[in-house]
Formats: sequence, C-alpha cells, structure tokens
Amino acid sequence: MPKKGFSKKNIVNVKEGPGIYKLFNPVGTLTYVGKARDLPSRLLQHKNDGDVPNVSKFEVKHTGTTKEAERIEKNIIQRFKPVHNIKKE
Repeated sequence: MPKKGFSKKNIVNVKEGPGIYKLFNPVGTLTYVGKARDLPSRLLQHKNDGDVPNVSKFEVKHTGTTKEAERIEKNIIQRFKPVHNIKKE
C-alpha cells in the first residue's frame, strides 16, 4: 500500500487482518516497523498513544499469517535499523 498521512481517517480505511506496518517521519525516513494481527487496530493504538513521535505517514503490507508478518518485520528491522526499533544500551 502506498504511504498515507497518519490520520485516523486513513487508518480506519486499512483492511483488517495480519501484516506489517511502517511509520515514517515528515522527511520520509522509516522510524518504526511493527507487526499486527489486526493492522487498523494496531495503527490506531499508535496514533492514540503517541508512543512513536513525529509520525507523518504510514505504509502497510498485508500477510496471510502473523508468523509471516513476524518474519518480514524482523528482516526489515535488520536491514534498515529504524531508530525506534533499535534497543538503546
């Protein structure tokens, strides 16, 4: 799915189901990637909690299973090292 503004209106239009989501800052840098059993529900949780700061866009990829989403999420984190996925030591 193409990048969309991180608004409740855009989030509720995401098809339900498992997959991964990417959160981007205003300059288009990937800052967080996550997996979800239900994508719109998880994205709304991030929007309401504000736990990932400065998000302006998001992108989703639906998967057949949560296991597949977990594998994809892990690969993206290893490859791009999004700032909010990296544990601070």
